[in-house]
Amino acid sequence: MKKNKEKTTRIFTPWKKLLKELREEAGYSQRELAVKCGMPQRTIAEYENCMSARELSVYKIEKILDTLGYEIDVFLKAEVGV
Repeated sequence: MKKNKEKTTRIFTPWKKLLKELREEAGYSQRELAVKCGMPQRTIAEYENCMSARELSVYKIEKILDTLGYEIDVFLKAEVGV
């Protein structure tokens, strides 16, 4: 019997746009940023493309932003539209 795979739902969030912009401004590829953050490149790609069904991890967001030279308030402002 075949298992039904759950379809990934894209979720719109300002984080998607912000992460990619900050990464590109810093001159990192997804792979380079992932290596610097100590996480898989797939995680960066999922966060940028909002393809992950799991919630964004505050720890991972903070780690990514710290690597890019930003504070967590950048993310929080993006989420509330400030």
